[in-house]
Amino acid sequence: MTSDPLLQNLPVLLETKPDLFSTGDLQDLLQTLAPLKNDPSENADQILREWCKARRAIRDALRNLGSDRAEVKKVKPSEPKDSKRTTNFFQELSQQVKDILEQQNQSQNKQ
Repeated sequence: MTSDPLLQNLPVLLETKPDLFSTGDLQDLLQTLAPLKNDPSENADQILREWCKARRAIRDALRNLGSDRAEVKKVKPSEPKDSKRTTNFFQELSQQVKDILEQQNQSQNKQ
């Protein structure tokens, strides 16, 4: 699990604003996540932060989403009961990116 609150919003951003991510962005993100999903290194958060920083629109949207959700986060969340879930953040994010890429490919094939 990532400890960075902005990175924690990345799956939400992928779900709510997939149009911010070009096919190239998604493929690059998938490539960035590949080595992290099975064995997240100590600097995994930093690698993902750098990826976001290189894409201004995505970085800004993450910041806006983070500030919008700040009110919700005033209530302390309960601790997750499934510890495996917290370690699979990069794997879950990778799967989400794959799903979006697949949807984009399907919609392009229909055109």
